[in-house]
Amino acid sequence: MERFVQFDPIFIRHFTTGQWPFPTHNHNHYELVFIHSGKGIHILNNARTPYSGKALFLLAPQDQHKFVVQEQTEFSVIKFLPIYLSGDVESKERRDWNLLMDELIVNNEEVSAIILIKKEWRKVEQLFRMIVREWEDADNQANELMVHLLRGILVILKRNIFGDSDGTGLTADHLSIGIMHHIHEYIQSPEALSSTFISGKFHLSASYIGMLFRREMGISLKEYISQYKFKLIQARLKHSRDLLKEISHDFGFTDVSHFNKFVKKYGGQNPKDIRNSSNAL
Repeated sequence: MERFVQFDPIFIRHFTTGQWPFPTHNHNHYELVFIHSGKGIHILNNARTPYSGKALFLLAPQDQHKFVVQEQTEFSVIKFLPIYLSGDVESKERRDWNLLMDELIVNNEEVSAIILIKKEWRKVEQLFRMIVREWEDADNQANELMVHLLRGILVILKRNIFGDSDGTGLTADHLSIGIMHHIHEYIQSPEALSSTFISGKFHLSASYIGMLFRREMGISLKEYISQYKFKLIQARLKHSRDLLKEISHDFGFTDVSHFNKFVKKYGGQNPKDIRNSSNAL
């Protein structure tokens, strides 16, 4: 299997083809693939997902993939390194972009193709076409506008995957979903994940929220938070070069020792071993 290594912070490719021109491969960068039209199959880590018409796929570093094109397909591909999103922003915003990529990648492990609500497809397609046009007009060089267009695409993806409700005023049937959205939004803020804080936000007792969440999700609220946090940490370890101290701080650990114990408990390995095993692929 080939590995495509990219050193430029961003690279754009747009083409129409009746046959996928690349072998099965992985890479050192993130990749967003928008299909404007066509029919075929996307093979991601040996999982096969058919597409027909518009489709959108997000690939993480280490993902193995290729397309089997059955009818002529128009592709727009954005290949980018994480630093491209966060290299010129303050630390708080940098953490937010890192977290967003972690969330998208964790979600992508469960669902190969990204699902958008109907009205969002046109917006995302227009943003892809604008980035392609900007790339071509700039003689295949990155610029500030392209950063903002890419961020716009990722924000739309987040909105479709996780929603943007504040979680208040939900019926009992949807309360667990509102709590999940809250956890996803504040996973890096331990104080906002306490039962006291959550019960105050949703105007219900902590015991009732805990009981309802366990009934609906089959797992305790505390355990869900811990497992979700570990998934995000694991993604950061595998797909970034951030120092362990930085990752520990981003997820609210008071010191690296507690961080190491947490990762060992949920991953069966210490953070360095998880990172090294990923680099060995």
